[in-house]
Amino acid sequence: MTLRIDGSRATRMFAALVVVAALHFAQAILMPLALAMLVAFSVAPLVARVERVGVGRAPAVVVVCLGIAALFGGIGWVVGREATELAGHVPEYRSVAREKLRELRGPIGSISGAAEELNQLGETIEPSATPAAPKVQVVEKPSVLGTIGDLVAPLLGPLGTAGLVAVLALFMLLEREELRDRMIWLLGGTGDLSITTRALDDATQRVSRYLGRQSLVNGMQGVAVAAGLLAIGLPGAVLWGALTAVLRFLPYFGPWLSAAIPIALSLVTFHGWTQPLLTLGLFVGLELVTNNVVEPWLYGASVGLSPFGVVFSAVFWAWLWGVPGLLVATPLTVCLAVVGRYARGFEIFPVLLGDAPALPDDVRLYQRLLALDDVEAAEILRDAAARCADEGQLTDGVVLPVLRRLAQDDQRDAFPDATTSDVRTRLAELLDQLPPPAEAPEPAPVKARVLFVPALDETDALAGRWLARISAARGIEASFASPLALASELVDQAAAESPAAVCVSALTQRGIAQARNVCKRLALAKIDCDRIVGAWAAPPHERPAPFDECSAVIATAQELDAILQSARARGAA
Repeated sequence: MTLRIDGSRATRMFAALVVVAALHFAQAILMPLALAMLVAFSVAPLVARVERVGVGRAPAVVVVCLGIAALFGGIGWVVGREATELAGHVPEYRSVAREKLRELRGPIGSISGAAEELNQLGETIEPSATPAAPKVQVVEKPSVLGTIGDLVAPLLGPLGTAGLVAVLALFMLLEREELRDRMIWLLGGTGDLSITTRALDDATQRVSRYLGRQSLVNGMQGVAVAAGLLAIGLPGAVLWGALTAVLRFLPYFGPWLSAAIPIALSLVTFHGWTQPLLTLGLFVGLELVTNNVVEPWLYGASVGLSPFGVVFSAVFWAWLWGVPGLLVATPLTVCLAVVGRYARGFEIFPVLLGDAPALPDDVRLYQRLLALDDVEAAEILRDAAARCADEGQLTDGVVLPVLRRLAQDDQRDAFPDATTSDVRTRLAELLDQLPPPAEAPEPAPVKARVLFVPALDETDALAGRWLARISAARGIEASFASPLALASELVDQAAAESPAAVCVSALTQRGIAQARNVCKRLALAKIDCDRIVGAWAAPPHERPAPFDECSAVIATAQELDAILQSARARGAA
């Protein structure tokens, strides 16, 4: 058995490689554009609120931009003062660092001594070469202009990028509707306007909600860090709070970076170990509360990405664009996942990166059973049972489809008979571990009886036993026929029990053919009962048409329950 990759998938893989290469080589153009879109998404809700007051688009954009500039300017001024004050205490920090190193010299003395002994042993075995004669170097004293140029030159690139991002974001805010119309034309024109509009609205809402709530969470975290460090007495508390708020926009990596510098500074600022431990505890405690309490409560519905999708997007965009790629990783990946939900050919993005399960519950359960993973199979079955409204929904959505897959794989000899038996046994054990169906509060005065007959083998019999279990709560008495019984023996059992219905479970086409034979035998024997063929979990195009000797051909537990309840009503009348 081999796996095949069709031509369309190979073409899409090649197209993906071309797109990645284009993103890499066009970084200078696309990265500022992506950052500008990020800023525009963040500011657009504020502009819309100002517009509702009655202000025009351009004044609203100007007011919001000036307000944001004033806010960041004030924060920058305070942070600058904190940084200047910290720079003046560098000699004190050096003396405290030397003191801490002297305190640690004892514990690490043995390690350093061992390392020195190894070095001396190495010199004994391999004597060092004769030291070379010292070289004379002529060092020119740099000029003032050259020094200033060396300091300013590294800043020109980031400042130019920041200016370009600001200009692009400003025009995006001013021309929001025009850009949206052009995006609609680019994505699908007016031919499928409803789908294109839903996709754009979905992406806009998810990204704006993510950015807004992430900004709120980061701001709260920054304030908490500044207040905590101020109480501990660490210099530059406002600076570290602002740095925490900014770096937390970098998924996963930002919190570690924001905590590393204050913790290191606490080691060289305080003479004891109490304040450094308090600083470490502050960051660890805040991250635990934020990740497990604040973010789940504030985010509510997620942005549509799985944890793997968030990590993968961060690694991918950081590899592609560096630190700016980390900033735009989650929003861009959200957009890709949304496009995959609406555009044909892009389904790979929501499947690989989205938070929705890639496989339905019945496929996941069957795969875990084949992999002999009882623990995860039990968890999948329990979760599915908790989500289902009743046992009938669980039966039609999970149990019967799994049994149908097992029977079909067994019919085409997909694996040895021992594997079929093992999977069937494991599934039966998992079904027995589920809580029993809730009994009806008032049992019906008249109970119907149904005889479940397996068409072929134990897999058909397991389907009948499970259906009998969930039918018991609805006042239905059940009995079973052996899969080894002959057709004549089945007729004799039906005649002896006089059931209201005989249900022949058939999970494959061969089973349906055998079910026809059983129904014919019952009709010839003049057994007065409903003769039902259960083609369980069969799609409509595979469900056989009813025949003369058969009362009904059904595929779901709900259909069976309706027939049995009708039979019970006839018995009561």
